Amino acid sequence: MAGKKTADRAAVRVARKIVSEIRRRRQRPGTKLASEHRMVEELGVARATVREALRFLELQGALRIKAGPGGGPVVSVPSADHLASVLSLQLQFADESFRSVAEARRAIYPLLAAQAAEHATHKDIESLHRSVARMRSVVADSDLLTEELRRFQDIVAAASGNTVLGLLVNALHRMSEGSGVEHDSKQCRAAVRSSEEVLRAIEAGEAEAARVVTEKWLSAAIRYWERVHPDALKQPIAWIQSAGS
Repeated sequence: MAGKKTADRAAVRVARKIVSEIRRRRQRPGTKLASEHRMVEELGVARATVREALRFLELQGALRIKAGPGGGPVVSVPSADHLASVLSLQLQFADESFRSVAEARRAIYPLLAAQAAEHATHKDIESLHRSVARMRSVVADSDLLTEELRRFQDIVAAASGNTVLGLLVNALHRMSEGSGVEHDSKQCRAAVRSSEEVLRAIEAGEAEAARVVTEKWLSAAIRYWERVHPDALKQPIAWIQSAGS
């Protein structure tokens, strides 16, 4: 058992060295790293340790292992899915429900909308307009509308320039996808109108208006869940595995 723990610690140390080297060399996503054999020689550790370190980094989304001739480890970027996986596992053991996710989104997302009003570029505004146009075209389909609403909110988060909160709210979006809630036509139309109001505030550069509109929108969504889908809010959070798991 002691030997296994030592090997695990060694693998984590090697993983940190690999990540540090990626950062030092400023290697971008898609960059091919040294082969497993070469890493063994350069790092002076056992092949099993290098293999475990690479697998650990693959699970974290920091790299992917390309199979076949000329394959090997390739630099990647951890996504919101990986953060959602870690966070959902923590919340599962804390016995938290979907209500905690909804309330966290209500606390964070209005701030991102306000920051988007201050920092959004012309390209961001164009992307938001396209998203709202798609919402109008799918307003009769709850599933498609929900998917587009997520995209709209992701664009707003990116436009805010706040990477930390943006990643967090995107992870919360991923976690809320498992609620299974469908919205009625009235709620769908209200969501589109709210999105239009948020867009107008962001485009006008009115940070406080963007914050207020977004907070009202998400508060109304929680009230809708309380009235129509109370059991969904009580549903316990379950671990979401990331794509690389």
